[in-house]
Amino acid sequence: MFEAFVVIAREACELLLILLSLSHAARRGGRPELMQWALVGVVAGFAAAAAIVSALPPSGMNEWFDIALTFGFGLSLALVSCGTMASLARVGAQATELLDTWVAHRAAGLAVLAFGAFSALREALEALILIRFISAQEPAADVAWGIALGLAACALLALAWRALAARRGTRWTFRLSAVILFVLGAQMVIEAIVETLVRGVGGAMFARVGYAMLPYLENGDRYWVLCVGLAIIPLGLWTRAWWRQAAGSAGAAPRPD
Repeated sequence: MFEAFVVIAREACELLLILLSLSHAARRGGRPELMQWALVGVVAGFAAAAAIVSALPPSGMNEWFDIALTFGFGLSLALVSCGTMASLARVGAQATELLDTWVAHRAAGLAVLAFGAFSALREALEALILIRFISAQEPAADVAWGIALGLAACALLALAWRALAARRGTRWTFRLSAVILFVLGAQMVIEAIVETLVRGVGGAMFARVGYAMLPYLENGDRYWVLCVGLAIIPLGLWTRAWWRQAAGSAGAAPRPD
């Protein structure tokens, strides 16, 4: 039950944070209706994931396809989070302008639909494949309870997020979501690269590097080290931007006679 709970809670909460960040970008660009396209994409992604899993052999998904999917999804998350960080922390006016221009484009709805579908496809694929593996080892009732509790945890996160946004403002909640998305996306990219290296693609030397990185990946005993290291990047950018803004304000303040 616990394994099913962890899988569903993790994948559902990841998708929730993606949609929250996408919602912020849409509202910031003055087009909140774009989220309707995102929800249609999510439904399409879930349907596609269910169809793919039902057609998969018992051995699961091709490992190279899984690596490519993880790399592409992680890269897209990292890019979305960078756009969110730029718009919130005022780090890079060009990135902010690009994000706003993209949201204002007439075809933005199709892009949002595709991104929502891709996000839901990736999260649902991983969840369904893992749940199928867990179901072969645990009673169906325990797996069902784990799934229900995982969805309940995601619902509680959504309620907590809404309360935090109402209390502290959306600026801080989306700062937090940007950090989480960046960490998630970057570690997925790193995971895909490491998985490629350990298969000997770059030779024996790079394979050893890949094996040395395994403890820092998901389910490794040093996974927290990688997450903390990646989180320092956006937090460092915001700290630098805040310091410069504070220094500029202090310099512009009138001096007492």
